Amino acid sequence: MIKTLVLLAGLIWCAGASATTNQVPDFALIDHEGRFHQLSRYADQRAVVVFVYSPDCEASEAGLPEIISLRDRFANSPVQFLVLVPDSGETRASLAGLAGRLDSETPFLLDSSQLVSEALGFTRSGEVLVINPARGDILYRGGVGLYKGDPMQQALAANLPGMSSHLHYVVHSVLRNDPFIDNPSQSEGEPLVLDKIEAVRAQTISYEEDVAPILIDRCVGCHQKQGVAPWVMDGHRMVQGWSSMIRETLLTRRMPPGQIDYDYASRYEDVHHISDEEMQILMRWIETGAGRDESAEDPLAMLTPNESEWELGEPDLVIEFPEHQVPAAGVLDYVFVPLEIGLTEDRWVSAYAFDVDEKSALHHVIVYTQDARQQRQNASRGGSRTNFGGYAPGRGHIELDPDTGILLQRDMRFMIQFHYTTIGRELTDRTRLGLYFHDSPPAHELERTAVMNGEFVIPPGVREFPVTAKTVIPDDSYLYSFAPHMHYRGKHIRFRAVYPDGGEEKLLSIPNFQHNWQMVYRLREPVFLPAGTEIIAEGAFDNSRFNPLNPDPTKEVRWGDQVWDEMFLAWMRIGTAR
Repeated sequence: MIKTLVLLAGLIWCAGASATTNQVPDFALIDHEGRFHQLSRYADQRAVVVFVYSPDCEASEAGLPEIISLRDRFANSPVQFLVLVPDSGETRASLAGLAGRLDSETPFLLDSSQLVSEALGFTRSGEVLVINPARGDILYRGGVGLYKGDPMQQALAANLPGMSSHLHYVVHSVLRNDPFIDNPSQSEGEPLVLDKIEAVRAQTISYEEDVAPILIDRCVGCHQKQGVAPWVMDGHRMVQGWSSMIRETLLTRRMPPGQIDYDYASRYEDVHHISDEEMQILMRWIETGAGRDESAEDPLAMLTPNESEWELGEPDLVIEFPEHQVPAAGVLDYVFVPLEIGLTEDRWVSAYAFDVDEKSALHHVIVYTQDARQQRQNASRGGSRTNFGGYAPGRGHIELDPDTGILLQRDMRFMIQFHYTTIGRELTDRTRLGLYFHDSPPAHELERTAVMNGEFVIPPGVREFPVTAKTVIPDDSYLYSFAPHMHYRGKHIRFRAVYPDGGEEKLLSIPNFQHNWQMVYRLREPVFLPAGTEIIAEGAFDNSRFNPLNPDPTKEVRWGDQVWDEMFLAWMRIGTAR
């Protein structure tokens, strides 16, 4: 026994020794239940354990129960267990079934692009990474190492009673900040097959033919002059210079912004979505140096700016908003301004767009209508009014379904709500609204309604504070779009319909809500909602110090107008069924 312990002592490794040389990139994926997981968002944990699973690998199948057992054993400890599944034959539904059969809440992350598995350097099924999530340091890479009675394992088991595997021993040591043996148990799993990655690697990737078209389709809309993005994709050199950042934003799903759960992407128009194949092409191009054929024309440099400064072309009517002076500092209240529309006849709006002058300071604009009766009622803070639409970052223009419209009566005026935030310098904002009209009345008139909850109180420091809101649709209607709204602490939100017959339908999920991108999600096909249908919104706030946008994790947070307060609501466009 003494000789064995001497041998063990000679193999001891201090858990932080290779922190600066052995790291993994940040990454994000959605699990089998639609929940978003990002490595860096687990910075409050001492370790994140990632186990790569393939259903046809015996070692992988043998190691999975140990992962689940360890997750249960360390349920109250600062360690997170994740099962990574890059197998191209698996689906979200099949993984949900597997989790159900195992009766486990362990997150199963479907790596449908296989890019995360490659970035983490996995080569065999059943392999494990133990990562310090705050820095991305690899603390352990190897197999699960189920104890089977070899001398080393017997020695560890004798000195550490109750240990079931080498991974158990490693996690136990990391949590205690103890040194552990630098003798990783080799994975006995089959070589990991990343067939989708290999298929892309077998292709010749051309910047001109493959990469630029993806950038034009997915990115240039924001990354252009006067766009909302911080840099302009105006040529290959610029993109090449930002290529490492592009890689990071793809691995963490930070771009394209405002992404919905990709299982819902096919149901919605104009969503900010990028396919697995498109990501694989971009990543392969970056991996090989992000070069181009210098003898060919650069598609990005050949792009010509829109003839109109309006995203949807020249409007039928432009509403000039009053000039606003924004001070360098201070807290600014909402401002309400009445504006005449000047219509001589009723018109049906098919789309609208905002030409925002100072995007850095204009937090939002909400446009309301007031008919003659509303203009005479309750003039305080905007008075009686009906919600028409609005602007928020990521929501610069709205196109309605071709057979729908918003009615503007000739006796109406606009009541505009402005909310500015100070940015450290004085500025003047001159924003405009452009209206686009139908030539004839559409089949369906759209109204705006909301599902909201303003009664929550978010405690300081809480990472996951759930909030629910409900509303009942009184008449047979069609649902056309959602516009969810939360502030800095908004974490995720999803919507479902509960029908009068008891049936349910999942409508939309935004697993990683981002305050800077207040999007409108428009259904390709409207959803029929019988009278009495209940729309339920379920979401959560992150008021912890690990939320990078949180202005003050020590503060109790309630509903309020300012961005450091919170809101939980979603505007919906509906039309009465006829």
